Amino acid sequence: MVTLRQLHALATLANTGSFTATADALALTQSAVSVMIKELEQQVGVVLVERGRTVRLTAAGKTLCETANRVLADIHRTVAGLRSVGELQGGRIRVAVGPLTAATFFPRALALFRARHPLVAVDVLDVPVEQASQRLAADEVDVAIGSPGASPALATVLRTEPLVRDRMHAVYARGKAPPAPAGGRRMKWQALQHAEVILTDRVSGQWREVFLQLSRAGVALNAVQEVRLYSTALEMVRCGLGMTLLPAFAARHLDAAHYDVRGIEHGDTRWEVHWMMRAAAAPTAASEALREAVIEALGSR
Repeated sequence: MVTLRQLHALATLANTGSFTATADALALTQSAVSVMIKELEQQVGVVLVERGRTVRLTAAGKTLCETANRVLADIHRTVAGLRSVGELQGGRIRVAVGPLTAATFFPRALALFRARHPLVAVDVLDVPVEQASQRLAADEVDVAIGSPGASPALATVLRTEPLVRDRMHAVYARGKAPPAPAGGRRMKWQALQHAEVILTDRVSGQWREVFLQLSRAGVALNAVQEVRLYSTALEMVRCGLGMTLLPAFAARHLDAAHYDVRGIEHGDTRWEVHWMMRAAAAPTAASEALREAVIEALGSR
């Protein structure tokens, strides 16, 4: 009977072109590989390998090798699928999220995930946005959602995927916003030059990029307050102490009874949120399912 070990040996031999290299790849002796190939030839009744100064597959060997590769790939996919099913029947995934993500679309994503995979526990760590990638790099969490930051050291150990690249919006207390531009157009950044702006976490990765882009455009904001929490900034805005800036996905969560929102025309200035994992870590079924829930939650904004 033809065995998977024999098919694996033949497929490896086709790739390496050498019994010695095949033996090394399979952690076997050269004679063991040779015996497996000879037994395979006896079982199928044809010569599969031309032996000489170089090793090549015969036409029959190539035909069988193609089948072997398909069989091995099918088995690999089946085993991976079974493992995935097992992962979603239990286990735990640890997620670090920045404060704005935690207060806007992530709870919706978490609800979607829990409804589909109730046996998988999710530990949520809501941290300042610059810490999310640091906690991930330190292996304190499995996934982070936020800004990868500008650290070259982190760039080498993280794998990132952009989830959001949103326009910025100006947020005012109800009745305090300037008149909206005619024709539904957005405000210009220059309209904010003298506004009293309440900023949150200016040193975070997202704000750093926004300020760099504004600097290139010659726009300087008048920051009258800098706070750590978005809830603080929004309550200050509601009380008429100034205005603030939010990306579109966050501005949509505001209560229109208390806030007026104006779109801003600002070229390439965007607020980015990334899905991050360690570069050396393979995605799991649980992490992929959570990622899909996050994307779905963002799509239903």
